Amino acid sequence: MQLFIVFAVTLLCSLSVSAFTKKQLLEHELQVVSSPSLVLSMQNPPADIDNVFWLTLKARAAFFRGDIQAASSYFDVVKYNVQDAPLQLSSGYWFLYRAFFSIEQGDLDKAKQYINQARLSFTHNKATDFLIRTYAMEAVISVWREEYSFALKSLQSAQSYMSRGNSELDSITKLMVFDGLTAYYSTLKFYVKALGYAHQAQELASKHNNILDGLPVKYNLCLTLLRAQLIDKAELCYQQMYKLSEQHNLPRYQFWSLSGLGKIALSKKDFSKAISNLKAAQNTQHNAIINPAHIIVLHNNLAYAYSQVKQFDSALAQIVQSKSVLKSYHSPLNNRYARQTLKIEADVHQSKQDLPQTISTLRTYIKLLEDNTAQSQERLEHNAIGAAVFDRKDLQMRTPQQGNDYISSSFQRKDQELTKAYIIIGLLVTILLVVVVYYRQSRSNLTKVLHYKDLNTGLYNRRYFIEQFERITNNGLDYAMALIEFDTDNTNEYDRSLLSEKEVKFAAEQLSMQFRDDGDLVCRVSEREFVILCQGMKKPVLQKRLSVLQHFFTAQKQLHPINFSGALICSEEGDFGNIFAELESRLIHVKRTAHGQVVAF
Repeated sequence: MQLFIVFAVTLLCSLSVSAFTKKQLLEHELQVVSSPSLVLSMQNPPADIDNVFWLTLKARAAFFRGDIQAASSYFDVVKYNVQDAPLQLSSGYWFLYRAFFSIEQGDLDKAKQYINQARLSFTHNKATDFLIRTYAMEAVISVWREEYSFALKSLQSAQSYMSRGNSELDSITKLMVFDGLTAYYSTLKFYVKALGYAHQAQELASKHNNILDGLPVKYNLCLTLLRAQLIDKAELCYQQMYKLSEQHNLPRYQFWSLSGLGKIALSKKDFSKAISNLKAAQNTQHNAIINPAHIIVLHNNLAYAYSQVKQFDSALAQIVQSKSVLKSYHSPLNNRYARQTLKIEADVHQSKQDLPQTISTLRTYIKLLEDNTAQSQERLEHNAIGAAVFDRKDLQMRTPQQGNDYISSSFQRKDQELTKAYIIIGLLVTILLVVVVYYRQSRSNLTKVLHYKDLNTGLYNRRYFIEQFERITNNGLDYAMALIEFDTDNTNEYDRSLLSEKEVKFAAEQLSMQFRDDGDLVCRVSEREFVILCQGMKKPVLQKRLSVLQHFFTAQKQLHPINFSGALICSEEGDFGNIFAELESRLIHVKRTAHGQVVAF
């Protein structure tokens, strides 16, 4: 009996120590996030702090300042302690932020392993706050890996935990979830949602004077504004970030702000300013940025800017550096960045009028596209260009030989044979010109398909719609337009979003049949969203046509019943600036208040 009592008391003491440890972790973390430089200046940790947790805080602070080597060193010092006791709360904290550091190192597989270890530790310790952070970080890793369904599941898990005890959660945990939601929606181009979460995260950071997490949140806000084409707001955002980075001497965020300002200058076609900002970002890179993806993008942006000012050698030098980084970048994203690099390289060679090198680069670029999409339509286009390349090279190989034959035979044959040789040479030159014209036409067709078509449905994509909408508005043409989102009849909100690709294609076919007049335009702008623009049409007429389509989808028996919600807008309402932001805002309101209907505001 006495033994049982001793055991019970020991167990209760261990639980109380664990609770105290968690409270202490949160208290000390809150002190550090408001003044990261303070923890770096301290040699020894306070007496009540676990050494693993303390050095992880120092690693986070060093990483924030852009001292990658110091951050790596702090993580490594306690690595073996963590391995000996992986289920301790401080070990889970180490795993969590070591996963974030692995993203910077471009090692996404390792990041996923660390985040799984963090989840085990926090689950073992019943540390809900840190478990929510783990799901938020896991979502960010999944977005980087382009595993968007996994990212969504992680964010849903985080939000589920938050809804159970929202009042008890610390501000850093909430901020991480909002930041993860920003990254997810921004990547999928749902900019209204992304900006909403980004502003919530920034408000939390400002309210609690959280500098350590506040600047990463600021970076995501600036990036989302830029992606949403809110150029003036994005420029102001990056300028604010640059002032903060200079004020606190933070090379990492000097890099981000200067890179962002460089991208904005590119969008404004101010290429001299773009080169200036991007080169300044390159000078701040040093040890602060080691993520291969960020370095490749910087080189590619510089290459594009140089090519636009006819500095082709400088542009190609940047491409060489991008390719050098790509060789050691073993990541699911490698194909995407390789394609981006090759596309810019091909454009540079084309601007130089170096046709053979342009063709060679495009062949490699096209092969990567085939590997990435495996679509038969693309392959036909690729084979056409491949045939043109082969024909041209074959001609280049044969022409010198024929020239040699002509020279040798000129001493042996009569004058009429010499005339015949001239005719043959003339024919070969004509064929060569035909091949060149064919190649240019094929490349133009390929570019059109790659840039303006959604390969799964055959409809035009978001990029094509933006260009056409600008033309229509610039010409002052009247229009009515709808943004509709398809889902199924499932009662569960999450299941409604699980629309199969077969159902999406069927919906796209019906839209194409319903709207096929000369003034109609149907575009797929996201996974389940379609834009319909009808020139010279009023909103009531478009609403009626969509109602007819709704009845058809409700009655059809080929697939599960398909619904759609829609929001209407027209030229008579004026200029909204970012038309997608306005349409998405209206659609969100419709789905919340009148799901399954098409509403004309």
